[in-house]
Amino acid sequence: MKIAYTAEDLKDHHAIGVIITNKQGEILVQKHVKYGFWTIPVGKVKQEQKVEEALREEMQEECNIEVRSWEEIATKTYVYERNGKNVTVPLHLFQIFSFEGIIKNNEPHNHTTQIFLPIEKIKELPYLSDATLLFLETKGIYRTKSI
Repeated sequence: MKIAYTAEDLKDHHAIGVIITNKQGEILVQKHVKYGFWTIPVGKVKQEQKVEEALREEMQEECNIEVRSWEEIATKTYVYERNGKNVTVPLHLFQIFSFEGIIKNNEPHNHTTQIFLPIEKIKELPYLSDATLLFLETKGIYRTKSI
């Protein structure tokens, strides 16, 4: 699959991944249009932006919620080859504890589907993002990106 990277995609940047659960303990996942994978909500941290600011901004933009309390539960640095260039992306994984608003897919052009799934179903999805794999690793679950 040929991906049309933006100028931002080709620069080193920090990223966020976000764990949001419903009352049944299911995890919010999205089917990402550009990359073709299933993912927890993810986003880029803009230059000169604090990671926590990006967390709040991305969750408002993508999911229609105002984050109230959270914890950073993991970080991992990835290096991706994009258009022949290595791009370094430290990923910050957050668990959301409380928020205001009703979760809604505010970016259907970026995510064809946004649903809550139990971890058992997420483990079986055919193609997962690195952020989702990192989340699974925090639960002691290891698998490859594609199955």
